[in-house]
Amino acid sequence: MNGLIVAERDWLCQIFVRAAICRYTASMQNLLDELNERQAQAVRATHGPVLVIAGAGSGKTKTLTHRIAYLVTEKGVKPHQILAVTFTNKAADEMRKRAATLLGANPNQWRIWQGFGTGPALGTFHAICARILRQEAGRVGFKREFAIYAADEQKSAVKKVMYNEGVSPKDVNPSAILNIISRAKNELLTPKQFATQTDGPFEETAAALYEHYQEYLKENQAMDFDDLLFNTVALFKKHPDVLKSYQERWPYLMIDEYQDTNQSQYEWARLLAGTTKNIFVVGDDWQGIYSWRGANIRNILEFEKDYKGAQTILLEQNYRSTAPIVALGNAIISGNATRMKKKLWTDRAEGHTPEVWQVANESREAEKVLEIICELENNRHPDRAYSQAEGSRESSSGAGDVDPSTSRVRSAQGDGGGEEITYDYAAEGGGSGILDQIMKGFKAGKKKYRSGDMRLQTSKIIPFDLGTKKITWNNYVALYRTNAQSRVLEEAMLKYGVPYRLVGGIRFYDRKEVKDTIAYLKFLINPNDVLALERIINEPSRGIGDKTLGRIYTQSREEKKDIMTCVLENEEIEGLAQNRFELFKEFMDVFSRAREKLAEMTVADAIDFLLSRAGYSDALKALGNDVVDKLENVAELKSVAKKFASLKGSQGIEAFLEDVALVSDQDTFDPTKGDALTLMTLHSAKGLEFNTVFLVGMEEGLLPHANSIIDPQQLEEERRLCYVGITRARDRLFMLFARQRTIYGSVSITTPSRFIAELGDEHVEFHEDGMA
Repeated sequence: MNGLIVAERDWLCQIFVRAAICRYTASMQNLLDELNERQAQAVRATHGPVLVIAGAGSGKTKTLTHRIAYLVTEKGVKPHQILAVTFTNKAADEMRKRAATLLGANPNQWRIWQGFGTGPALGTFHAICARILRQEAGRVGFKREFAIYAADEQKSAVKKVMYNEGVSPKDVNPSAILNIISRAKNELLTPKQFATQTDGPFEETAAALYEHYQEYLKENQAMDFDDLLFNTVALFKKHPDVLKSYQERWPYLMIDEYQDTNQSQYEWARLLAGTTKNIFVVGDDWQGIYSWRGANIRNILEFEKDYKGAQTILLEQNYRSTAPIVALGNAIISGNATRMKKKLWTDRAEGHTPEVWQVANESREAEKVLEIICELENNRHPDRAYSQAEGSRESSSGAGDVDPSTSRVRSAQGDGGGEEITYDYAAEGGGSGILDQIMKGFKAGKKKYRSGDMRLQTSKIIPFDLGTKKITWNNYVALYRTNAQSRVLEEAMLKYGVPYRLVGGIRFYDRKEVKDTIAYLKFLINPNDVLALERIINEPSRGIGDKTLGRIYTQSREEKKDIMTCVLENEEIEGLAQNRFELFKEFMDVFSRAREKLAEMTVADAIDFLLSRAGYSDALKALGNDVVDKLENVAELKSVAKKFASLKGSQGIEAFLEDVALVSDQDTFDPTKGDALTLMTLHSAKGLEFNTVFLVGMEEGLLPHANSIIDPQQLEEERRLCYVGITRARDRLFMLFARQRTIYGSVSITTPSRFIAELGDEHVEFHEDGMA
């Protein structure tokens, strides 16, 4: 049977390749003509180890996608023989769409939800590994439907293990234990191996908990993020035949952002590259900023040592930024001793000199950001006069407010006694007239504005009167080193009525009703998942407590059955009150009935069935003021599930849950949805670009961070982080530092960042703000 499937796949691939060659060979040279000389060189490098050092804004995604098209159309490679690995789902989706467009294919047919098909395998390390492990689940001792535990579930699991082992969270921080476990897994150390390398009592405790944590995960048929790579590497090493099958499947391996790989990812890639070492990696050592999560910069710096005879290609032309910004990036990174030599350049010779501003304190820093935006907008629209300081804008044209008929606002009663305004972005094409509508609400005494991750509190607003024109807030981003810095910036946005999006705030998938719904789905396809069950057993309340659950868990373990099967096959459980047992059995019956119909259900169907039969939907409707938001969030989750509509039954739910579990902040960030000023950390900004960038908090102790100053390697990473911030800017760059800053409730006199001192007058203009 497997032979027939492979034969059919190869037959379809031959048809696809012939069609692609006929359609695109004549135009492939034209496509190569779109590339610069170095990019084209990289595209044509199709065999053996290749290292592409791609500077910021140098078109690495274009290079990667053109190489996929070149392999198929020029070299006759079957699309399914190509594996391209990224670090975010957003990057994988972008690569998939671009490559499919070049080859005239449907990008949706290249997704890996149903396994690895006729198209290139494009995905994150974790997504690719999850697919491999589901296909080879029996070999690693798991069922195909194993759960993937997110960060909060991992923390719950380790807390349970600590409780069982008599370790108090008051004495030992569960997050610290998880960090140590994660580090061990990233270094491919089993619990027993790690136990032989511990340093002191704390790590000894962590080693013991690591072993019990893994046992708990196995019992729940669950893996955490690190397990996906750890278990795949272990699978490849233990089963050479499995490794060989994937080496033969993917003779062309491509990896993006190679500088961010950790030890497990490095080993995974080394194993897949095999003896042919046909590995093509793209990265930039100047942007290596993730050592805190296990990334090892040596992986890219020593690629040529690891893969003898490797070809190295430098992409040095920057297509993003103006010449002054590119020069500033080159200048700041030159302070690092450990780096590969290159010099970025750009054809965008004209541009404004980056500016450095000294301000009195963090509050004035936030105001200065808005003040500069107003000045930039005045220069862009001289007929309109913005004034941040007075909270208004004068108009020489005499234009009045926008006609209410041009925008729509839905109002719903919110908490706090005010009325909440949610702008209808979908209907209005991305935020036209947001502030005009907010100001109308403000004048009418409405208190709150909210939409997704965008927020605005109007009770303290000093409003901009924007008339018929508006500031395009999407053009602007404020970047900072630590999450704590966002508070003052948020307060300024609220005070002056500026719509903003906070990246890294409460994510959509972290909202209670969303997590509840996901837990219902998790337990449906994996009745061993105790954490999922404990989340939903009293959502809505059923009066089932820990003692009842404990007795049922004991019974299921004794019978070696999953919880649902154990309960449904028993008429009673010894030591458990019959009324409690019947309540629990009734709840399990909801899942049993759902499983009977599962083969014909989409993910959205399953959500509707479970929430309705379990009484969750009715419970949400009874919440009063919160009902609209919570119902909308569940509806939005169902909208997300629509892209899995072609997959019925457990396969669809499994793919949906996997997609949700592996989503990152960058995956959910969409700068085109609404119009708002973006607030985000420097780490979150990696891979993004904005017209105008504000780097705030350019002070010793913040950037570079206090924890990094005494370690030369960490200090170099802080400098790389600063470089990443600088190179996010297309047109304008402003760096700000305060003379004093309130930190943890105490006012401290600050020192400008050493990175500012390294810049020199030839690269920046220095300004001192006169406002106290």
